[in-house]
Amino acid sequence: MGETTRRIRDAGGRAEIITTDGPKLLALGDGYLDLDLSRFPDVVRGVGDELAIADGQDLNDLCLSVNAFLVETPDRLCLIDAGDGARRAPSLGHLEKALKSAGYDRADITDLFMTHLHGDHAAGLVQDGARLFENAQLFVSEEENRYWNAPEEHDAIQATQAPFALAALEAYRERITLIKPGQNLVEGVEAVGLPGHTPGQVGFRIGNELPVLVSADAIHLPALQIKHPEWGFLFDADRSKALETRLGLLDAVVETNIRLAGAHIPFPGVIKVVRNNENIGYETIRD
Repeated sequence: MGETTRRIRDAGGRAEIITTDGPKLLALGDGYLDLDLSRFPDVVRGVGDELAIADGQDLNDLCLSVNAFLVETPDRLCLIDAGDGARRAPSLGHLEKALKSAGYDRADITDLFMTHLHGDHAAGLVQDGARLFENAQLFVSEEENRYWNAPEEHDAIQATQAPFALAALEAYRERITLIKPGQNLVEGVEAVGLPGHTPGQVGFRIGNELPVLVSADAIHLPALQIKHPEWGFLFDADRSKALETRLGLLDAVVETNIRLAGAHIPFPGVIKVVRNNENIGYETIRD
């Protein structure tokens, strides 16, 4: 087992601080998702295998981190995404343990900032139709809300995710705030549009001079997709739009030196993308 794979599989229930000059930010490990490479249908074997091995992974033993992020301000405790819930234990469903290791529990969460509503982000919001975060307001982009209420737009893959999205929207229906890209949610947290993986996917920029951009599922496997952003993910609702977003995101973070966080970047889920002439790569950030 490679070093990165071991780190991914050991991360469930852990919490780590990520340094910013804005609100306090922590990465929370919900666990990991074992995947078949068929989820990345464009990968060229050989080339992809070498990239994975160099990153401490093996495409024949592939797993992805499932991360959430916690933002603490003087008067708010905001959770970015809620993990996969209990449906695929024991590898997933450790968000509550991660919260407790950070000194909190679900009842402390005041705001739920959702990047999008696929199951590995939204199933952890609800259990048996009831809210798991009893005191929280749910923040979802307007387009994400519209999309999941338009079943005629869902292909067969997105239809498998609709029950998780709709369950969350129903359970929190009286506590939903619809947001738009560019909107400031709390001091030091701005919503950023990242469409493609779902039409309404957003990320969250946290901090000012030393920011982190929580980029949701714009990138699933940085070992492959940093050098080959054209290698898309099977669950991207609009693969051409997802590629456009991924390319724009990589250019932006290189130019601005913003650190990139993600739900599936190996825990604690933060990297710095670097470009040297025509070569692009990344550095793992561990505070």
